[in-house]
Parts: sequence; structure tokens; C-alpha cells
Amino acid sequence: MMAFTAQSCGRILKKRLVECLHDPAISYLQLILYRFAFIMITPFRTLTLLAGLLLALAGTTRAHASSTIVTFSVDMGTNIANGTFDPTSDTAAVAGSFNNWSQLGLMQAGSSTVYTNTATDTTDANGAVMGYKFYTSNTSGGEATADGANRAVVLPATSGASLVLPTPFYGDDGAPVTNEVTFQVDMSQQINLGVFTNGSSTVTVNGSFNGWSGANSALTWTPSILATNQYGLVTSNVYTGTFSLAASPNAALNYKYVENNIYEGTPNLADSGNNRFFSMPAAAETIPTVFYNNAPYAPLAQVTFSVDMSAQLYYGNWTPGDGVFCQGINQDWHNDTVNTMTNNPAAGNTNIYYATYTLGEGSSSQYKFAYNGTSATVYESPASTGGNNRSYTVPIVTNAVVTTVYFSDLSIDDLLTTNIAVTFTVDMTNAVQYGTGTPFNPGSDVVFVNGAWLGWLAWNPISLASYELTNTQPSNPNNYIYSGQFVIPQGNSIPITYKYSIDGSDNEAASGDNHVRYIRSTATGAYNFPMDTFGNGYGEPTFGQLTLKPAPAGSVQLTWLGAPNVQVQTSTNLKSGPWVSQPQTSGALWSAGTNSVNGLVSVTNWPAGNGNTFFRLIQQ
Repeated sequence: MMAFTAQSCGRILKKRLVECLHDPAISYLQLILYRFAFIMITPFRTLTLLAGLLLALAGTTRAHASSTIVTFSVDMGTNIANGTFDPTSDTAAVAGSFNNWSQLGLMQAGSSTVYTNTATDTTDANGAVMGYKFYTSNTSGGEATADGANRAVVLPATSGASLVLPTPFYGDDGAPVTNEVTFQVDMSQQINLGVFTNGSSTVTVNGSFNGWSGANSALTWTPSILATNQYGLVTSNVYTGTFSLAASPNAALNYKYVENNIYEGTPNLADSGNNRFFSMPAAAETIPTVFYNNAPYAPLAQVTFSVDMSAQLYYGNWTPGDGVFCQGINQDWHNDTVNTMTNNPAAGNTNIYYATYTLGEGSSSQYKFAYNGTSATVYESPASTGGNNRSYTVPIVTNAVVTTVYFSDLSIDDLLTTNIAVTFTVDMTNAVQYGTGTPFNPGSDVVFVNGAWLGWLAWNPISLASYELTNTQPSNPNNYIYSGQFVIPQGNSIPITYKYSIDGSDNEAASGDNHVRYIRSTATGAYNFPMDTFGNGYGEPTFGQLTLKPAPAGSVQLTWLGAPNVQVQTSTNLKSGPWVSQPQTSGALWSAGTNSVNGLVSVTNWPAGNGNTFFRLIQQ
């Protein structure tokens, strides 16, 4: 058994992952895997040990898994009174994140109109938000709450605790009660950032209870409320407002604070609509003070973000006249002057664009890069986030420079050089709509696909009409396999981020929970993705899985998971090289192989020859 070190591999640093394979005399096989990170090469044997340690840690974590004993209840009185629920024949249930939206039956509490049951939530973390809603046997999709989102509650921080939830009327259809609710928000950090001024700026509370309008919900600066921050400074920047609200008892209500007509971002604890939430109280209630945008007072830092637009320019997706914007910092998601990025005309790469912001030390921001397209703003879909927003936490420094990234994390080599007809296939067996638990009905429901290559079209059947999948055996009532072929144009990324839909809504999984697969061969102009399962998001590895085994007639069978920007390299000397590229093995030319859960695994019989031959995969 031979051992290889970083020195013996030489300086063969390339982007991402490299695999080396040694076959001395074809008598035994030895796979050496190196991962280049922080300019360090880690042998495969070490990675295996680390994986074992991680598994052990995972086992330890499971031994201390979070749990909460939750008692649910709902009042069906209004439905019984209006004849939409019959206690003698109809049933009630609850579903939520605690049981992957599978319906849990509720039992009538004696002869009352209340239905209840208890479950143990081992899915949601202690201290996190649990979402849920109620269902009846004679309604489809469950109740419609007062705030239009799922009901939500913050679970106890201690594992094993019990939680008895308030009892709302089904669909929040009880006779309204009226009570005063006081809201409080601390604007200290907004003032520190220079985006809010006491006495002249405005902050309102907008929510489901006032039609998301701040017209009559302005908060007032209340200097008498003092707060001592983590630095020992005493501030008086709390804004308050008391409003008379009318709603069904314990109705689900949600809201956000709005500063100078800019909504705060997603709070740490949010409902399914990404809003703050509470239940309609039975008496006057004061909601605890929170920091606007969850940002406590902190010293300021100057942070520079940058993005390389070279690949987008090369393929004609973007021109400098389209502009480049860094959206989302300080919750500003507009193509305004604050977010406009500029390049350095004297730099070696004039396609890198920069923007500098003032942010609080320790604060976190979500953002994306964007440019103005021919008809609408084009947002990036970063491969590193599965298409979701980027995020950055400011270190405790006065100046920070965030590492330059490619737009959507894609270099020139990561984009398609030609149009490819891609076939999407999904198994709809036992599929249910996320958030409602409504089962898929092949007789009446329609399946669509949406994705980043389309710019994420609006989630409705009209926008997605051209991307409908069809039943592969329409005459077979037991067939739930749906498929469709669609053209991915030149200049789009090799990794494809997408999601399926029942009837046009974003209902396969939670927002941002997507499928990511790679177009591994463009040689024939067409490529078939492996079959997906609705509701089970999957992300393929970039490339790898290099293997070697004996084959007939003095050859060895070489297999690898590749892509158009991946190719095999060979060498007769691992220590000194040179490494010779085999361009014919690139997925732009190669189409022979076998299908796997990760797509095409390329296969070829390689001449054995004399002496040692080393193989590695390299991504350009």
C-alpha cells in the first residue's frame, strides 16, 4: 500500500475537487482522494476517519434529540352552527411541521364543540417555530386562518417540556372579540446606521389585522422607555403604539415593523409567511419589545461586496449597460443608487463590480446580486446556496472585504456552450402538497416544473403553462410517473436548480428547498435527469466517483461522474507529472456510460499499457 503526501502530489491545485487513482500492474486497486481546501491536501483515509467521527457525533446528537409534548385543540362550534361540520359523521385533524404534515386525528372533548389530541414533536428544534393548521374531513386543503399563513408557535427551550396551545375556532370563524394590543420596537441600530432619525423618520406596524397598511398604525417615539445595551449604553429609542384589534378568539395574526416604508426582514422566529406572529388575546396585551430587523445596537463596519460578471458577459447574458446591483443589504431590495455597484476601469479584470455598505459589527445580512435584463431584473441563483439568498455575518472589525464571487457562482466553464433539451421526470406516488397535506389527484391535478433557468416564473398555472409535465402512461391508472422535455439555452449554468408544482403553486417543499442536478453530457444535444420523487429535494455532487477495475483484452474499466467542464487527466509519474488532459472525456464530447442516482456515470475501457498510470479528474 502506497501513501501519498501533499508534497508527493506536487502543486496540482485546481478548482474544487481532484481525484487521483493508482494502478500498479493491475494487481490491485487503490483510490486516493484529495480535497483541496485552504491549500491543503487531505488523503482519502483521513476523510474516512473524519466521516466516522461525524457519524459518531451525529449519533450523540440524536441521543439528545429535541422533543416537546404538544396538546392541540380547535373549537368547531361555528362550523357546527352553520352546518359545515356534523359531529356525527365528520372528523377533525391537525397537521404541521411536527409530523411532516400528516394529519393527526382529533377527538371530541366530551359533548363540547372542542376537538383535541396530544402529540410529541421530535422534528422541530426546541426554541424554534412549529407550524400547524387544522383540517376537517369535508374540506380540502385545511382551514384558512385569519392571517393567511399556517398557525405558528415558539416551542419551549427545554426538551421534554409540555405545551398546551390556545383553542382557536376552526378557520378563525368565531365571533370577534375586541382588545387593545401594544407593539414596541427598538430603533437604536437603525439610528446608529444613519437610516432613521428620531422625530422625523416614521415606523409603523403593518399586519394581517390592518390589511398590511400603515395608514393608521404609526408608532410613537417613547423616550421614557430606557434600554441598556450590551455595551452598557442607555438609549431611549423605543417606539410604541396601542391599537384596538378585533378578531376571532385566539385567531392567528402576523405583522412586521416598517421603517420609512421599508419592511424589516425575516425575523429570527417567523411564521410560514416569514412574519412575526401572535394569537388574538383574550384581554389587553403588550407584545415584548424587539429590535427592528432583529439588529441590536452595535459598532459600525464598512463592508465591501464584489461580484465577477465575466461569464455573463462572455455568453451575452449581460452587458455593462445593464448595470449590476447588490440587493438586500439593510433590507433594500431595489435597483437604486445605494445598491448600484461600480467597477474599476484600471483593474486587470474590469468585469468585477464593487459596493461598500455601513453595517453593524456582528450583524447578518441576506443579499443577492442582480442586473436589469431586457424585460425584468435578473437575479442570480447561487449554486452555493441552492438558488437561495447569500448571507454574510459581519466580523468584529471596522472594515471587511467579502471574497469576490462569480454571478450565480458560475465561471465561464460552468455555463452551457450550446442549447440542451433536458428531460425532467418525477414520481408523484403518495405526493402531497407541502403546507396543506392535500394528496395529489392524477385525475384532476396538473404537474409543472419551475426553475432558475426560467428566472423562477410566477407560481401560477398561467405562468407555468409551457412547463407542464405529462403522465408517461396516461392509460394506466396506477402510473404516477410524469415527464417533460424542455430546452435549457446556451449560457445557462450546468447545474440546474428547479422545483416541481401541483397545479402551479409553490407546494412541493418549503421555500428554497429545491432539486439541484447537473447536465453531465451535452454531446448529443439532449440529456435525461434521473427520476425525482415529489417532495424529496435532492442535490447531486458536482463530480467525482473515479473508479478503476480490470477489464478484458489488456484494458481497465475507468468510470467517473463528470460534466462538460470536467475531464480525465493522466500521468505516468504522480510526483513530477506532467498531467496530460484527455479532452475527449469531457461531457461536451462524451456520452457513453450508465445512469445513476447522480446522472450519467461515464465509462470506458482504457488500455492498460506498461508501468504505472495515474488518473485524476479536473474541473476547469
